[in-house]
Amino acid sequence: MNFDLDNSSFWLEPDVLLTDLVSYMANKMGAQLGVTLMIKGAFLTGTLVGENAYLAAISDLFQAMARDTLPATASADDLEAIIDAFDFETLAEDVYPEDIEVDKDDENDEEGGFDTPPLRYVHLQDPMIIYPGSTISFSESPLPIMRIRLNTIDGWMLGRISIMSDNDGDQEDLPKPPTRLH
Repeated sequence: MNFDLDNSSFWLEPDVLLTDLVSYMANKMGAQLGVTLMIKGAFLTGTLVGENAYLAAISDLFQAMARDTLPATASADDLEAIIDAFDFETLAEDVYPEDIEVDKDDENDEEGGFDTPPLRYVHLQDPMIIYPGSTISFSESPLPIMRIRLNTIDGWMLGRISIMSDNDGDQEDLPKPPTRLH
């Protein structure tokens, strides 16, 4: 076997299966899936949402903040300018042209007749960061959707991690792993 050791950029590419799941299920179909991501020793768990949900949420947040800074006497044109200035929904990177006619004789593109840019981000709603000794939740954040670069994800699995809690709603200590003797 001859491995090309100089091709280190191969390992910087995001997982193809996760990229397809994000692109087709979350971005195209709008499905919301529980997912757990492993990134640099930490676990992130939450609901995978589409890029459009993230862009709509961030647009709404910035538009509301900008409207709140305008005086009560602001004109309709001023309000419309604010809405246009903070409309991020047109910035989607994962676009599915529905009405493009595909040229079947195109030799450069075998899969659909149009070029799509590489997918770079995953969006996690109500994320919870679980790190040894602590858990951080962002569900009460004004924008409870985290944008994560796909090529930073070390591992992933479908399903959210459930945090056990006692009857008072406080987080219980998770079971301690058995002691290992070396």
